[in-house]
Amino acid sequence: MLNWYDTIGRNYPSLRVPDVRIGGAIAQALGDAENLVNVGAGTGAYEPPSMSVVAVEPSASMLAPYSGLGSHVQGAAEALPIADQSVAARLAVLTLHHWRDWRAGLRELDRVCRDRVVLFTHEPDLADFWLL
Repeated sequence: MLNWYDTIGRNYPSLRVPDVRIGGAIAQALGDAENLVNVGAGTGAYEPPSMSVVAVEPSASMLAPYSGLGSHVQGAAEALPIADQSVAARLAVLTLHHWRDWRAGLRELDRVCRDRVVLFTHEPDLADFWLL
């Protein structure tokens, strides 16, 4: 998956536009948290501009838009390069299905975060399920 995102990541910001409804729900769920880690950050489309963000993304080309902005690091959910309990909130938008081990990734999110968790996801294998 990483090579695919390194390829499409070059044009990703112009191809993917954030949905304002999803962005509003995420901002509301994050509340007044002063900082957050965005795991599988992509290009950061759903990060509230008022918060200090540590963006963690495995694809170098997806991190390119972060150049000169805040903190960003190339890494994976299963081994976050962040100190224990160092952020107030954690965010993961449409990324869980790409993680090699989602349980390990969620444990890492618990390790680095002291308060809120906001996950927005889908399960591609359940696309035919009537409720989805």
